[in-house]
Amino acid sequence: MGSRLRSPRAAALFLLVSVGLFGPTTRPALAAYQASADSNVSAFRSPCIGFNDSHPARLLALAVAGLRSLGYGVTGYSGEAFSRASVIARTVNDYGFYVHSHGDEYWDAPAQRRYNGFREDSGDCSQAVVFSPQIAAARAGRFTNLVVVSTCHNADPATTLPAAFGIGRTKVASGASHFYLGYVGIAYDNDEQAFETAFWAALGRGLSVGAAFDLGQAQNFSHPLDADWWGTYGWSGRAGAVEGCSNCLAADRQ
Repeated sequence: MGSRLRSPRAAALFLLVSVGLFGPTTRPALAAYQASADSNVSAFRSPCIGFNDSHPARLLALAVAGLRSLGYGVTGYSGEAFSRASVIARTVNDYGFYVHSHGDEYWDAPAQRRYNGFREDSGDCSQAVVFSPQIAAARAGRFTNLVVVSTCHNADPATTLPAAFGIGRTKVASGASHFYLGYVGIAYDNDEQAFETAFWAALGRGLSVGAAFDLGQAQNFSHPLDADWWGTYGWSGRAGAVEGCSNCLAADRQ
């Protein structure tokens, strides 16, 4: 099951969001620290569902702006630009990653078992799954620093997706520079947007990823929303070759 829909209003959806849309007030991106932001707009619009849902495009814009404010060299992808092949090709160089799509534990026919993953966009209603082992194989053990998976079920207790990005399912206060955020069970687009608006804004103000998560959880939602995280609570989330976090406690007090 994927992210559920709420808004019936038609909206112009982005097919590609570039870093140039977000103005001169954000921090300059560090080209060495690539980030990708993918959003499946086609599955949430007519003719796939009979109406246009504006949230996927808004979530993509939030993620691109948020990652860029943290110093990542980020590009947004949707429509045909967000395909399984493109995700796998990009992931080896990604220090930051965001995706909004349908997500679940899907049946992998060649492997004859189920894995967590999310659906590509590809610009149509017939969408392949990006499985966690495909990401893991491409990354070959290197962890991704900041991962936000805005789908249903990809923070469930048995999820295989965090490990695919090299992030163990542990929670520590400090000492490393990685963080995985996802949703447990069913998540609705409008609630994800409320959470992520607060999350990215808090990171932009200098709070740690853990403190930003807590603020996201404190928003008012139209449906119960359960999120979870693994990684380093006190990390800043900022791009860079960071092993520890010397200003974590100061950031948490802001």
